[in-house]
Amino acid sequence: MQPALIALEDATVTYGGIRAVDGISLEIRPGETLGLIGESGSGKSSLARLLVGLVRPSAGRVLFDGGDLARQDRAQRQRFRRDVQMIFQDPVASLSPRLTIRRLLAEPLAIHGIDEAKAWPGVLDLLRRVGLNETLLGKYPHQVSGGQARRVGIARALILRPRLVVADEPTAGLDVSVQGELVNLMSELQRDYGLTYLLVSHNLKVVRVMADRFAVMYLGQFVETGPAAEIFRRPAHPYTRALIDATPRLDPDRTHPPAVLYGEIPSPSHLPPGCRFQGRCPHADDHCRTVEPPPTTLADGRMVRCHKPLI
Repeated sequence: MQPALIALEDATVTYGGIRAVDGISLEIRPGETLGLIGESGSGKSSLARLLVGLVRPSAGRVLFDGGDLARQDRAQRQRFRRDVQMIFQDPVASLSPRLTIRRLLAEPLAIHGIDEAKAWPGVLDLLRRVGLNETLLGKYPHQVSGGQARRVGIARALILRPRLVVADEPTAGLDVSVQGELVNLMSELQRDYGLTYLLVSHNLKVVRVMADRFAVMYLGQFVETGPAAEIFRRPAHPYTRALIDATPRLDPDRTHPPAVLYGEIPSPSHLPPGCRFQGRCPHADDHCRTVEPPPTTLADGRMVRCHKPLI
């Protein structure tokens, strides 16, 4: 088995005393796609920003290629910023409205001291590779469609030939047909450029197509991790099952009535006692309401944080 490209060791991110990420350990191996799923407020975006170095852990470590990010020298930090890139959820908001598409694509080259004239043929090739043409180069972000803006964001993220790409809700707000095109494009780029992905999404249909593994997050913790196909077929945590059952699909082999996810995710500033999901779980009892479940490894190797796993 290949060593992890990036790993978290008991990592915590705290904002004003609130643990958005609470003691997470994680490994992503080269060429793998990890699907990070959960509702808004679960901590997914904070975890994504931790992995790309936009926030520092309040506790624990982030390791890249086996090295601790907190101990990197200047040259190592610069290399990390080339190797790890992010595709943002709102591409138009993440792109400067004052820069044309050409300048947005050239900006990463300038930041890293790469000769634009020498690199530009490769930039144009990448632009065509993501399904865009040179006629867009003189336009501004607000002058292109949502799907085109996503493709610009992907091209900008790949300009420096990164090794890890963190994609935060890459298909949110797009028509179903455009979502499919984007998923196919990202899969092709992964194959052609040897990319590793962290795919952050609440859209399980997207995650299921691309992910090798799932990590299901709730109130700052992983409640289930394991092979994507197995988790989608037989979820072990009630929260995972409710998320999957909420995904529209035709499944004549389904043997249970769809699980319904009642209520809203609690505020991380007011964590419930015991299991964090107990207030919304149809299987919760007094033990669940008073004792926090530890992470448990099931017979098939997946991790689940539940007193009453469904398998």
